[in-house]
Amino acid sequence: MGRAKRTKPFGTGTGTGTGVGLPVAAALCAGLLAGCGGAQEKPDLADQDRFLGRYVTLLNTSDEAGLADLLDAHPHGRDDARARIEEYGGQDWDVTWKRTSEFPDVWSVRLTGTAGERKRPVAVVETVSREDGHWLLTPLDGVVPKPSGAADTARPR
Repeated sequence: MGRAKRTKPFGTGTGTGTGVGLPVAAALCAGLLAGCGGAQEKPDLADQDRFLGRYVTLLNTSDEAGLADLLDAHPHGRDDARARIEEYGGQDWDVTWKRTSEFPDVWSVRLTGTAGERKRPVAVVETVSREDGHWLLTPLDGVVPKPSGAADTARPR
């Protein structure tokens, strides 16, 4: 959990034949599994906390250029920064976050807290991923053009 204040967290078969199939399949699976183990580097979640803290700070100061630099690893980062400033900028968020992950290098991060002097509630869910050493936020709806005929995945309002 992090915090950011206004000024600153294959299959099996029955097989028939000579009986060689099962041992060969077992050896193949063992070889594949050996190649999959442990080589994956786990991301530094403290680094993700720093990324999220910077994100909140840039939103609070409505720093579109700084946010565009933070989001520049995504091809639509500049457009996304503009949309995020329009949606969330300058609201003086005081938030904490909790992350969950069901897939490697992808987290659902729920930011909760308050905004402004009136302490309006903030509850925003972001999808944060790690790709090629960069933290990415999934762009806001409408930032990335949808192909014609694409299904809409947004929840109806």
